[in-house]
Amino acid sequence: MLKASEVKGRAVVALSDGATLGHVDDVLFDATYRRVLGVRVKTGVWGHGTIVPRAAVVTVRPEAVTVPGPDTFTTDDRGEEVTAAVTLGQARGMKVVSEGGARIGTVTDIEMDDQAHFVTGYRLSVPGRHHLGHQERLMGAGQVLRLGEGGVLIVPDAVGQALHAS
Repeated sequence: MLKASEVKGRAVVALSDGATLGHVDDVLFDATYRRVLGVRVKTGVWGHGTIVPRAAVVTVRPEAVTVPGPDTFTTDDRGEEVTAAVTLGQARGMKVVSEGGARIGTVTDIEMDDQAHFVTGYRLSVPGRHHLGHQERLMGAGQVLRLGEGGVLIVPDAVGQALHAS
């Protein structure tokens, strides 16, 4: 498994000539957080964030994200799919609530498969027992019923109870 936060900052390297094209500035997800749409790449100190669609990414390695060449970049306004995308930065801090309205916790990170195609889970900060501190929990992506208004993840009551009990 791979955390979305671990991809941020990685070099984006063109396989055509080995050039570093920039660094991953953020990861983009679809509205239901079950699919990775691409990465936003910062090119230089003042560089404008450009998008590399996930389909154009060859590999995601610990050292770098590789792409075929510099022509894989698109602009941020590449269409509805990208403009509707949620970034990791936006997802962090999202509230997770049960169908019954109980607050479960907040999203701290997103787990992806090893090649960053799909979201497999969410790292949550959950209040500890007797409200003493917070504990990190991993919730599977399939446990989310829907995305509520304002970016709230809604889960079944049983999932919320299990996260608080563990």
